[in-house]
Amino acid sequence: MFGYVIPDKLNMFMKDYYSYRAFYCGLCKSIGKRCSQLMRIGTTYDMTFLNVLAHAVADEEMEMKLGTCVLNRVQKKMIGCDDEITRKVVDISTILAHYKCVDDVRDDKSFSKKFVDKAIIKKHYKKAVKLYPALDAYIKEEYERLANLEREKCESVDRVSDCFAMIMTKIGEVALGERYDDSLRNLMYNLGKWVYCADAVDDVDEDFKKGKYNPFLQNYEYKDKATFLEENKEKLEFVLMSCYNSILNDFDKIQVKKYEGILTNILWYGMLNSTRELLRRTEKCKKVHI
Repeated sequence: MFGYVIPDKLNMFMKDYYSYRAFYCGLCKSIGKRCSQLMRIGTTYDMTFLNVLAHAVADEEMEMKLGTCVLNRVQKKMIGCDDEITRKVVDISTILAHYKCVDDVRDDKSFSKKFVDKAIIKKHYKKAVKLYPALDAYIKEEYERLANLEREKCESVDRVSDCFAMIMTKIGEVALGERYDDSLRNLMYNLGKWVYCADAVDDVDEDFKKGKYNPFLQNYEYKDKATFLEENKEKLEFVLMSCYNSILNDFDKIQVKKYEGILTNILWYGMLNSTRELLRRTEKCKKVHI
């Protein structure tokens, strides 16, 4: 995933902030334990959100212990302990990382991404696929559908974003298990749609310069990003906010007892901040680690 599903740390209760950071660091450590230390650089906010949501829906507390990070061996902090849900999220993240590299190689002919996939990700991806073959097949199919739409220069934002939205729907089914109902399914679908559109807005200048497909470049004239955002702000805002409002409506229908504060902060405030940033920043949005 892409790193836009982030918390609003300034408006987060301290207890929620420390719990969220423990989830993030715990996921990072679990990736290192289950895959390799190099794979830990792929730890994302998006997968951290999925881990929090999965624990909340399962009504399971994540055990947390004091520990140190490879980046800071002196200062101890609370770190989430490895558990079954987290391991499942790690495997999902690994499968996604592989297909993200495949997609980037297909789009950019990127030698570096091809090398990273082959040298670092591929062997861990093969292990994850053995556990979740149906998920892998589904993601592969949807990425191929997306590639076909991109080759056709599809002008419909709804059609191209539907591919990643359906991927997120399937991921939710695997990660959230037997409690996965229609409200959660719709939330994951709209979240996937929002993430795809957010990434397209963020990448529009880079895609224009490289001559790459971007659904917004198919629909609007482009000179530079500042002009693009100024001239099309209302249309872009409508696309992103429609997804965002649908996510909030879906979340209101979900009953969770654990980690509600973290989830509310991310969905109500963090994603709204991300949307506003995307609509005003001419440079790419930075995803600063927690």
